[in-house]
Amino acid sequence: MDKWYSPSESSGSSTMTIKDIARLAGVSIATVSKVLNSKDQDISEETRAKINKVISDHNYIPYRKVVKRMGAKSDTIGLVISSGEVASREWIRGAEAAAYQEEMSLIVCHTEGLESKEKHYLRILQDRNVEGILLVPAPERRGDTLADQAEEELPVVIVDHHTYEADISHITLDVEQGIYLAVQCLIDGRHERIGYIGGPLTNLSELAKLEGYKKALYENHINLDKNLVYESASSNQKSSGYEGAKHLLSMGATAIVTSSDIIACGVYTAAAEQSVLIPDALSVIGFGDSDICELVIPSLSSVQYPLYESGFAAVMTLLSQIRHQERGKKLVFQPSVVVRDSVSDAPHIDLTPKEKIAIVGSLNMDIIMRVPHIPKVGETILAQDVKNAAGGKGANQAVGAGKLGGKVYMIGRVGNDLYGRELYNGLIKNGVDASGVIFDELLPTGNAYIHVSDKGENNIVVNPGANSRLNLEQVQNVEWIFDEVSFCLVQMEIPADTIRYVANICKRKNVKLIIKPAPAHNFNFENFEEGFLIVPNETELALMLPGDQSIEEKAYRLLNMNYQNVIVTLGERGCLLINGDTKQYFAAADFRAVDTTAASDSFISGLTVALSEGKDMIEAIRYGSLAAGITVSREGAQPSLPDQDTIRIYM
Repeated sequence: MDKWYSPSESSGSSTMTIKDIARLAGVSIATVSKVLNSKDQDISEETRAKINKVISDHNYIPYRKVVKRMGAKSDTIGLVISSGEVASREWIRGAEAAAYQEEMSLIVCHTEGLESKEKHYLRILQDRNVEGILLVPAPERRGDTLADQAEEELPVVIVDHHTYEADISHITLDVEQGIYLAVQCLIDGRHERIGYIGGPLTNLSELAKLEGYKKALYENHINLDKNLVYESASSNQKSSGYEGAKHLLSMGATAIVTSSDIIACGVYTAAAEQSVLIPDALSVIGFGDSDICELVIPSLSSVQYPLYESGFAAVMTLLSQIRHQERGKKLVFQPSVVVRDSVSDAPHIDLTPKEKIAIVGSLNMDIIMRVPHIPKVGETILAQDVKNAAGGKGANQAVGAGKLGGKVYMIGRVGNDLYGRELYNGLIKNGVDASGVIFDELLPTGNAYIHVSDKGENNIVVNPGANSRLNLEQVQNVEWIFDEVSFCLVQMEIPADTIRYVANICKRKNVKLIIKPAPAHNFNFENFEEGFLIVPNETELALMLPGDQSIEEKAYRLLNMNYQNVIVTLGERGCLLINGDTKQYFAAADFRAVDTTAASDSFISGLTVALSEGKDMIEAIRYGSLAAGITVSREGAQPSLPDQDTIRIYM
């Protein structure tokens, strides 16, 4: 039973028990105990006031406070700790080791970031007569505000990321530098599309980490892309990592830095779900270097702090203040990056010298519906299957060239919607510089609605969407691209005045213009006073130049219209090249055709990449033909486009 003491006004003091207080107040002993120990939430205000009046009238003082007033030492210090890096087992182990070495006891109170618990434990520790307190407040609260609730002269050391007055002892981990080093590690591995997943920026530690991310990008002259920063408000860190990684992968990230190791586990889950290999296609660095790092596969690289040492130092700093009144000591602990199996250099970069390529054209999301037959006017039928596929001749050619290692700029327009982000991601993932792609706020991403019957028949309805707003102003804003490139590819799926403007830029800047006249019924010869290469197929050639002339005769007519080279693609029969020096037929690559959707785009992108590498026209046609042959042997448009490694197998 707890004892209470009342100093006598005449003869010193007399001893009373809780039973005496209960009798005077007319309540139970249990009720008095709850009030005395601040556990009186279920006690009425009237009863609480009655008990407190008895205590006040008789000037009762608890035994613990009497002992404290007598100057007795408890050889005990308190640790009020929230969450984050300092809450790790290793930090607390360091603090316990220092306390043990100095023959002190350490009372550890976990607050789970709740302000009510912080205040509660602070009051209890003072009642227990601790000689000093280590405060690790919730990240969004300042430690000095909490410390003000401590009794005057009680030594306090704060451990967090705020800045304090000179007389406050303070320990901190430089979390900004930690993220900076993680990002720098990835940049050293030639990564540029580096994503970041952190917690809410109301948390000062998280804000400092984000600044480290930005600083590393800035110092390496990498533009900050806000689409590569994912701020999570969820308390479920693994879920935050999962959702954040899905977003960042859709934005073309090749590397991700996270603000905790648990968040990184969520990244692993998202990567596995999307068949993205770590570290081959995605490098990941966590934060905290917890035990998790060695448990996941591949082992997780992480930012490491000397947690044991900083916990030890925090206790020693507090004891120095207790014993020698040394206030105002500041200690900052610096990080390092432990590189394990989750980090590798950026995906393979072909170092073959290349001239750069600009592609100005459409980006569409194809909606492919398999139906039993093509519906008649007024007929409603049910689709047997529906699939989405990235398309648009501009996007196909850009991805095709990017997969083959070309240095490609894409100029196009998509809606600010899910389809637009998917198309943008497809460009980035395949090495295309999408600086010239704009997300339109007014129109959705272009779509092609394709009905495919069981007999293989099809009809197509195209909604150009944002493609129709690829205007002169947009091209003018990225005209610097044409100073960087040697080749430019255009098609007819964008506004005619934009095509005409691009042709004029190419002429003015001596860029070799390559034209795919599709759809051919929109082709206007007046838009092209001259061009380096034009590549129609048989149908397109017939629409451009109606009449009974042969393919060769029509090709020569194009040549005489100031085109330096004419290539007519002939499907399974190969292609025909005509220029001032040559008339030559080329056989198609020997592959069994499964889907010819992207054959011409694959041919043109392969041919242009070969030209950009310095190959002559004959070699470039053979390279493009091989790329097209591989493409028709696969299903789909962009998924069927071959990469460099596949081409090498057949060369």
